[in-house]
Amino acid sequence: MTDTTAKTRIIRDLQGDLMDSDNVTRRYFRAWLDGSYLGEQHYRTNKEFLMAHRTEPKKLRSWVINQFTQFTATDAYCSYGYAQKVIVDTIDRDTLEKLNDALIDDALDLIAYDLEVA
Repeated sequence: MTDTTAKTRIIRDLQGDLMDSDNVTRRYFRAWLDGSYLGEQHYRTNKEFLMAHRTEPKKLRSWVINQFTQFTATDAYCSYGYAQKVIVDTIDRDTLEKLNDALIDDALDLIAYDLEVA
């Protein structure tokens, strides 16, 4: 196995069409949200936040940026701050804003069923 740096791993994970919901990084981020990385309590905490703030765009944006950065740092075995720096240095601002919107949509999919049956 080739040893790669955290920066290389993050840049690799940000390759391809991040606007495609089937992009591997987007799929793994949804797994992060559903507790596949950190367990059921993480899933429950995410659902509770989303149910409480689903109509508050600024809170959703801040939350999804935090979650995506935590996910990226965990996946690349680096600090949150370093992951954030690499993400911001790698993706241009317009694309990053579009990605934030797409990640919010991914997150809201986590509670879509609950909203339908409510």
